[in-house]
Amino acid sequence: MLPVNPEAIGVFGLFATVICFGLEQVGVGVKGADHTKLTRSLGYIAIVFGGICQLFTALSMYLFSTGGDHSKYLGTVFGFFGLFWILVGLFFLKGGDKKVMAHFFACGLVLVILFTLRAFADGLVWPLGIDLVVIDVLLITLVFGWYTENPKLSKLAGVCNLAIGFISFFLLYPHVLG
Repeated sequence: MLPVNPEAIGVFGLFATVICFGLEQVGVGVKGADHTKLTRSLGYIAIVFGGICQLFTALSMYLFSTGGDHSKYLGTVFGFFGLFWILVGLFFLKGGDKKVMAHFFACGLVLVILFTLRAFADGLVWPLGIDLVVIDVLLITLVFGWYTENPKLSKLAGVCNLAIGFISFFLLYPHVLG
């Protein structure tokens, strides 16, 4: 019996998280909202869908090699983003210094650039490689946006998140229907 590929769970976690964050960042449905509750809700979404789902996928890829020849690479990508989203979720729940988070985003950017280069080198250009390029742009935006607290950069980050969600749909689609 072959193990089931858990990529759909990890990609769905990414999809749900970036769509929720993106809609909030561009301002959809937040007018008149209780921002304390909104922030707490985003924290829970980040931890459960962005974090736990992607860590589960990473662990499955490492233990069962469900990603074929790319299991270790994809497991590392899912693992990083799972931990990334847990940290972001904890920040949204507990607070902290946005400038320190901006430094973390800059460090994460280095790793994601390496993920992007590997995706292109392995011929995984669409949709994974392009998704990673948009994530690179998002992280650059977040570094400057969280450091300067510029609201225009927050909107741009929201657009990047929505674009990541849209592209991630093409990662999710084959797993749902195939």
